Amino acid sequence: MTPDEENLARMAIRHTQSIYNNCGDRGQVEEMVGTFTPDGVMQTNFGIYEGREAILAFVRSVVARSGDADMAGSRHNLTTSRIEFESDTVALGWTYYFVSRRGVTSEDGMYIDRFEKHGDRWLLAHRRVKSLWFLNPTNS
Repeated sequence: MTPDEENLARMAIRHTQSIYNNCGDRGQVEEMVGTFTPDGVMQTNFGIYEGREAILAFVRSVVARSGDADMAGSRHNLTTSRIEFESDTVALGWTYYFVSRRGVTSEDGMYIDRFEKHGDRWLLAHRRVKSLWFLNPTNS
């Protein structure tokens, strides 16, 4: 991969990351799940979900448990991000994130990702959502 190709790939991966978070925050869960390969895997503190349908069902259950009022004003913010290429079509990523809702930080953690190139897009083949801290509502 040439330096120019690598830079383009990094931009495409960051675009995928932004779609995931932006669509999730706006309740566009189908578009968010579209950032995964068809057989992609999402691993969270709550379980492992394989394939877009299973990931979509999990995300919908999170939204249903949280309710629209709790999801209002949700902002997933990406901070430090490292991307390393295994090949021209596979990259690994480590990205810190935090979530704020209505101006209060409610979670922070890290995304540990494996991206694969599909056509001209870089999609998530595996995402481990490693949540390190959650706001405890009884302490707020």
